[in-house]
Amino acid sequence: MAAGIDPRALMSFRAVALHGSFAAAARELGWTQPALSSQVSRLEEGLGVTLVTRTVKGVQLTEAGERLLHHAEAIDGHLARALREVTGLADDTARTVRVVAFPSACTSIVAPAMSELSARADGRDSITIELEQQEPFAVPELLRRGDADIALVFRYDGEPPQELDAELAVTPIGWDPLQLIVSQRRGTPGVQRRTLLEHRRDRWVAGCPACRQHFLRISEREGFVPDIRHATDDYMVVQELVARDMSVSVVPRLSLLSYRHPGIRAYGLEEGDGRQLMIVHARDEARAEVRDVAAALQRAAARVLDPIEGQTAG
Repeated sequence: MAAGIDPRALMSFRAVALHGSFAAAARELGWTQPALSSQVSRLEEGLGVTLVTRTVKGVQLTEAGERLLHHAEAIDGHLARALREVTGLADDTARTVRVVAFPSACTSIVAPAMSELSARADGRDSITIELEQQEPFAVPELLRRGDADIALVFRYDGEPPQELDAELAVTPIGWDPLQLIVSQRRGTPGVQRRTLLEHRRDRWVAGCPACRQHFLRISEREGFVPDIRHATDDYMVVQELVARDMSVSVVPRLSLLSYRHPGIRAYGLEEGDGRQLMIVHARDEARAEVRDVAAALQRAAARVLDPIEGQTAG
């Protein structure tokens, strides 16, 4: 640890920052509040900066505090990964990998990968996967804190790349094209594609915030402002509304794989309208089980996603 930063004081500061007050952090750590306050004061004195300001509602981080918290989270994540790696060496049964993924990837990619790994296991080499459903915006923080080992995220075409830490490695694994869905009654058999402009006078149901923003971008490109009447990130609800002819919608193809309402029809949009899926994990991740899970996720993704232009299967 660098001179001027005491590891115990750094973790004390992290606890205060995360809990929002000295009192709450002291209760969580089982310390007295004066002892915790002394630790943070020593850290501030050693660095020569103020890290937190006390308010009637708790604490507020200074700019220096925000920057230090980022490093404290990364260090805590390194320690968590080190603990799991060393524990795994000492106990062959402790091969646990924490995976986070968004809903449609959980059902169409993560679950098949888990099933494959389970079928291949011979007892000694078995890997336990703990799955948590999360949207992509939450992933960097979970990986940084060591609360996740590997994640599946997506980014829509034309969307600014999410700012990720230099410590995180990103591997593109495939392309998920968008589909326009309408009720069976309004569908046209034999037609493969439709334009959004054909439905400019319809009512729409929009999905998650990122999905909604991308839909607004492509509808603007086609020259109309959609009449969005409903909003839900539950694709079963989206399909039910569409099947009952209450609205039309644009959804990722992946969302139609695990459940597809018999009352809808799906059409392709323009080439390039879709989202790229990626695997993210800590760049210094060295555990063999994490690599095995990443490989299984890539194999499962290759079965349901389109290849990314210019990327060869491997």
